[in-house]
Amino acid sequence: ARTGAAAAGSWQEVVEDPANDIIIVATTHDGLAKLSRSALEAGKHVLCEKPVGRDPQEVRDVVEAAAACGRHLWAGYNHRFHPALARAREAAVRGDLGEIDFIRARYGHGGRPGYEKEWRGDPARAGGGELLDQGVHLVDLCLCLLGDFASVTGYTETRFWEIEPLEDNAFGLFRSPSGQVASIHVSWTQWRNLFSFEVFGREGYAVVDGLGGSYGPEQVRLGRRRPGVVPDEEVIDFPGKDLSWASEWADILDHLETGRRGGAAVGEEALATIEWIYRLYAASREGRVVGIGG
Repeated sequence: ARTGAAAAGSWQEVVEDPANDIIIVATTHDGLAKLSRSALEAGKHVLCEKPVGRDPQEVRDVVEAAAACGRHLWAGYNHRFHPALARAREAAVRGDLGEIDFIRARYGHGGRPGYEKEWRGDPARAGGGELLDQGVHLVDLCLCLLGDFASVTGYTETRFWEIEPLEDNAFGLFRSPSGQVASIHVSWTQWRNLFSFEVFGREGYAVVDGLGGSYGPEQVRLGRRRPGVVPDEEVIDFPGKDLSWASEWADILDHLETGRRGGAAVGEEALATIEWIYRLYAASREGRVVGIGG
């Protein structure tokens, strides 16, 4: 009533309606791949929320469906559009930081009473725990900056929540082909919500803290190395509302209207991200370093 939107009694009605050109799929993880594939096969473009599926095979099926149907598939990695993260990436791409040496990223919250009984605590519906829930955002952001990884090692653990075999903490060390390291820690036992993403290069650094709301004010600190003395530093605050989803949507519409590829994640990028997530699962399970060949 507030927006003038139409309502439907089932997802099938939405997918099959010829008036709909683009379908946004924002369900629990067990519905993402199935609904996205159905929408693509019905001739719709699709924006599917991360991680697009519960495992690499589900995501691969959706990516292949998009190619076979000649439709666009985007993945909902809205963190790319948080202004502090976008500013940090711009600085890195522009060369302000010099060659990247390492990335250090942390993301977490503390759940809420009964969290283990929600869908995220159900292996069949979730597919993975905190690594697949929030960790995918960090892996996606690291891949945006480093291009690809060559190997990963680390640990996934269940420290507090009764959700085994799912994890409530994950620690990953990803190494690029040229030796750069991306360190991530994601947690459902981070009792005070936290987001931190740090990029350090030969000439400077970009440090992002907060995402707004319960994660604290969004800010980026851009530092320029000065050997032997305190770095020059610019601090930029972003106190407004979270517009990352609106910016992501605008980017997608521009892509459709002009053909220009913007910053929104596409299906192939979502597949690369979940493949690295599952390599980290294998590394933890088997106690070894896992590369592209498994």
